[in-house]
Amino acid sequence: MEQIKNYFKNWGATRIIRLVLGGALGIAFYYNRETIYLFAGLVLTLQAIFNISCPGGSCSTNVSKENKIVVKTEKYEPTK
Repeated sequence: MEQIKNYFKNWGATRIIRLVLGGALGIAFYYNRETIYLFAGLVLTLQAIFNISCPGGSCSTNVSKENKIVVKTEKYEPTK
């Protein structure tokens, strides 16, 4: 029982929202028999359970506190 509590302790709001939306889409599939509801519900539920998200973590919300220069640019001033 302690393992289950520890598993759910680290869940954030996004994981809970994904799980609820996945369940709601599963219910919508049950009543409407539209396969798009089943597919979307399965994707959201699996994302919530396994904590997977956008490919490569491109939509992660953890922001680094360091100010790293990603691309160095110089101001362009045309010559006459």
